[in-house]
Amino acid sequence: MHPAQIQAALKMATPATLQADVARQCDVVPTVVHDVIHGNRRSRKVELRISSITRLPLSELWPQWYGPHAKARRRYSKPDLSAAEALRASAR
Repeated sequence: MHPAQIQAALKMATPATLQADVARQCDVVPTVVHDVIHGNRRSRKVELRISSITRLPLSELWPQWYGPHAKARRRYSKPDLSAAEALRASAR
């Protein structure tokens, strides 16, 4: 979803919510909320709060992170242990 649409959804929520309100509720600085909305930073707490306020699923708000083709791009995934083991083995 385009950042302007996310901002509009927050303003249209009942009660109307500003980015500063989300920041206060999540105990983060407002720039974090701005960066999350624009897809420049990830914060699970902020993403979930915006989803809750707007009543929109994460996959609709940020399809690049939560959509059907986003599995390879997720930052929250655990590291591939087999790759780490292969690296350790090659260092021996």
